[in-house]
Amino acid sequence: MLRVRPQPSVVQFTKLLNVVVKMKQYRVALNLFDEMRQWDTLVDVYTLTVVINCYCLLNQIDFGFAILGSFFKHGYEPNVTTFNTLIKGLFLDDKIVEPEKLFKKLLTLKLCEPNEFTILTVINGLCKAGHTLTAYDLLGLFEKTSCKPNVFFL
Repeated sequence: MLRVRPQPSVVQFTKLLNVVVKMKQYRVALNLFDEMRQWDTLVDVYTLTVVINCYCLLNQIDFGFAILGSFFKHGYEPNVTTFNTLIKGLFLDDKIVEPEKLFKKLLTLKLCEPNEFTILTVINGLCKAGHTLTAYDLLGLFEKTSCKPNVFFL
């Protein structure tokens, strides 16, 4: 696909990456991404978020944060999905304090507006780790956002 001229669009590459990830072939997806970079194929926010997700699912969250640096290098602004992926990855990597810190940083620095999935990810991760009181305390912070917790998604 990389050797085809003209090269497929970033949307087509990202769709391919998504398919490979859904097949749980995270290393293959990362290799494809490396090839994309070697061929100077353009990437976008969605492509980079898929790559972050791969690293998170491989319990290599540090590489996920390194890709976050690529956002800023390329002049992209991470979206809520990017941060949700990183928060989920931190929990998958058994880092319990860091997701809460990241969430609070999102609110303090107004990096993005948390959504229902952000709330679910943080509350679920904290509760599974046995930090139910911390999860309860965070509900107060969630109520200060435009995304209000409700009975339908909690």
